[in-house]
Amino acid sequence: MWQYDFMQHAFEAGTIVAIIAGIVGYFVVLRRSSFAAHALSHIGFAGAAGAVLLGVDPIIGLLLFTSGGGITIGLLGRRAASRDIQIGTVLAFMLGLGVLFISLYSGYATEAYSILFGEILGISANDVLVTLVASLVILLLTSVVYRPLLFASLDEDVAEAKGLPTLLLGVIFMLLVAVATSISVQVVGVLLIFALMVTPA
Repeated sequence: MWQYDFMQHAFEAGTIVAIIAGIVGYFVVLRRSSFAAHALSHIGFAGAAGAVLLGVDPIIGLLLFTSGGGITIGLLGRRAASRDIQIGTVLAFMLGLGVLFISLYSGYATEAYSILFGEILGISANDVLVTLVASLVILLLTSVVYRPLLFASLDEDVAEAKGLPTLLLGVIFMLLVAVATSISVQVVGVLLIFALMVTPA
C-alpha cells in the first residue's frame, strides 16, 4: 500500500496530527477546557462552510473562525470554565450556521462535508506540508511557554500572585488549540476532534 501517494500522505498527516493532538490535549485536560476545545471545532465548521459559500479555501475560514473563537474564550479566562451553557449555545448556533451556509451553496460542497467528517485519504502533499509547518509552529510556541503554562494550569491563583501573565497565557493556549483543531479537522473531522484531543490525554 506504500506505493500509493494518498496512503503516504494519510500516514504522514495522521502521525503529525496524533503528536500535536497529544501535546495540546494534555493541557486541554489539565486546564479543564475540553468543552471549550470541542466548541472551537464547531465554530471552525461554520467558518469552513462560510468560506466554501464565498468560494475561498475552507481551511482559511476554519482557521479564522477558530482563532477568533479561541481568542474570545481565552479573554474570558477562568470565567469560561463556568460558562458551559453559553459555550453550548454558541456551539449549537455555529453548527446550525455551518449547515445554513452549506444549504445556501449552490455547488457540491464536498470540501465542507469533508471538514465535518474528515477525509484522511483525500489529503494532498500540499496539505501535509501545511500541517507540518503549523505543527512546528505549535511545538515551538509550546516549548517557549511550557513552564509558565504548566504553572498557570496547575494553580492559576498562585501563578498570578507570582506575576505571571495568566490572561495572556490563556489566550496563547486557546490559539494553540485553535490551530491544532484546524489542522486536525482535515484528518478526523469536526465530530471526532473532541475525542482525539481529550481521550489520549
